[in-house]
Amino acid sequence: MRFLNIFDQLSRGIVFLVSVICSMYVGYSTNHSGYDLLFLLPLVYGIVFVFFIAPILFKKTNMFIIIFTAITFTRYVILPASIVYSGWYGGRSMVPPLPLSYDLALKLMIYELIVATIFIYFLFKRLKNKNIRINNTITLPQNKSIYIIFIIISLVLLGINPSALNSFAFIFPSESLTGLGANSILETLTTYCLMTSKFIIFLLFISTFYKKFILTNNKIYVMLSFITVLLNIIIIIGDNRSNFIITAIVSFILFYKLFPKHSKIPAVLIVIIILIMTSFITTHRNTVTLTQGEEPAKDFTNTLQVYLGGPYNVAIATETAKQFPESRTMPNLFYDLTRPAIGFNIIMKNFEDQFDFSNYLFNRRIYSSDHAAQIIPMSGQGYFYFGFVFSPVLLLLFIGFVYFLLQTLYKQTNIELFFFLTIPITRIGFAMGQNAGILINDATMFLLLNLFVFYLNKNIRIRPLKML
Repeated sequence: MRFLNIFDQLSRGIVFLVSVICSMYVGYSTNHSGYDLLFLLPLVYGIVFVFFIAPILFKKTNMFIIIFTAITFTRYVILPASIVYSGWYGGRSMVPPLPLSYDLALKLMIYELIVATIFIYFLFKRLKNKNIRINNTITLPQNKSIYIIFIIISLVLLGINPSALNSFAFIFPSESLTGLGANSILETLTTYCLMTSKFIIFLLFISTFYKKFILTNNKIYVMLSFITVLLNIIIIIGDNRSNFIITAIVSFILFYKLFPKHSKIPAVLIVIIILIMTSFITTHRNTVTLTQGEEPAKDFTNTLQVYLGGPYNVAIATETAKQFPESRTMPNLFYDLTRPAIGFNIIMKNFEDQFDFSNYLFNRRIYSSDHAAQIIPMSGQGYFYFGFVFSPVLLLLFIGFVYFLLQTLYKQTNIELFFFLTIPITRIGFAMGQNAGILINDATMFLLLNLFVFYLNKNIRIRPLKML
């Protein structure tokens, strides 16, 4: 406990010092119209980290706050310094935002950070993990009958729709690899069933090996468990890099929870595998950097702008709101939030001609066409529907949802729930660089079917027939 307190205070001091240094560097070196307030991003981050983020990060540690801290530090400290260092203040649009839009974007980002971190502080300090003293306690599946039946059903569906395998790959993404939901309804259903079956098989195997290890203390079961984790990681589902990385991280977290004393070398191997396979997926997606590698600093800055919702993209989002005022309605918001949700998407697909995704409008502002390659940031999407004052509303709703998931997680010890809930908890840590549609799609994809099968298996027991 004493070491943790020392590490807490040391981290606060280091982060604040780095933030102040970056703020001074940015303030002294910025030379682009509209970016006058850029120096405030790292400075404000240093302050909110000390008073609001660090107390939760070190006393109420969870995967959401860890990822949220890493993302916000990169967005508010690293990105501004990178913008100034590389001299890349722009983006992909042929028509750059007005200086006033950059200024508004920076104010939005500062406001979003202050509101979100204060909300997290006062909400998460109430979290209580009753399992904190027995952190490695975990309940293994007692019943497997529904799981086995579900796996068989998934295989039957695969026999009917073998093309569903096009959404899967082993280590190397094939040219035929398709994203989740890119096919017909039946094929998509088959893919989701196979994904859930993959997770169930992973959990059943690692549970069996963990039980054997507890009984025998034989390290061969640690090795077999790690191989199980590797298989769960290297069997790729879709071509979404974020989903791959998060699934890999959570798979290892489960391994660490089960085998904390045997996780050092596996941790290094997992990091290497994630880096290598992420590069494979990137190559498959034909991702092209801004300068195609000729100016790495600009490429790095532009990538952060896109994936973390930098000032340029937020500025574009504010101009999207002004360019398409007719779409800033509550019915359009309802469509925007429900169309990506698994299940609802089948119904809402029928209303495509009546409403517009805010993300599509955002891309239309960038490319002046139907080409969609950029992500409207959460703050920009909030501004699109609610204006400046209520722009953080969408982000706060997701933070509240994470709080609910963490409360649920802390009240139980089931290995299945630990795995299924930790994935969306971790995913929402990226919220500032994402938008509501992406997070809703991912949350429903990882929760609905997985939890449905889990609760069926927990509450329905099928006893084998006895011979008369």
